[in-house]
Amino acid sequence: MIEVFKNKPPKKHYVLMKRYQNIEFKSKYSMELLNKFFKEFPEEKRGRRRFRDKEIQNVKHLLYEKIFQKGISIKADCIGLIKENVDKELITIKVSFFKKNG
Repeated sequence: MIEVFKNKPPKKHYVLMKRYQNIEFKSKYSMELLNKFFKEFPEEKRGRRRFRDKEIQNVKHLLYEKIFQKGISIKADCIGLIKENVDKELITIKVSFFKKNG
């Protein structure tokens, strides 16, 4: 099982994998499809809010799935130093992978 730390994990337990530090995972998101749908069916928008935030959250889930798959494929024991950046149309997540010390 891969452990996850937002910041740096404890040095006495984990060592940084030099080759896999500060790896960026990027994905674009678009509100175009949702906007087209609500133009065609405006009654569906009633009572619902924050579509942009939900779309960003969905894309982040997909990116984290890619991160965990990468961690499994390189046999990492820990993911740390997670930094998320959300721009107008691009989501970037930067992570580092760690191995157990010893």
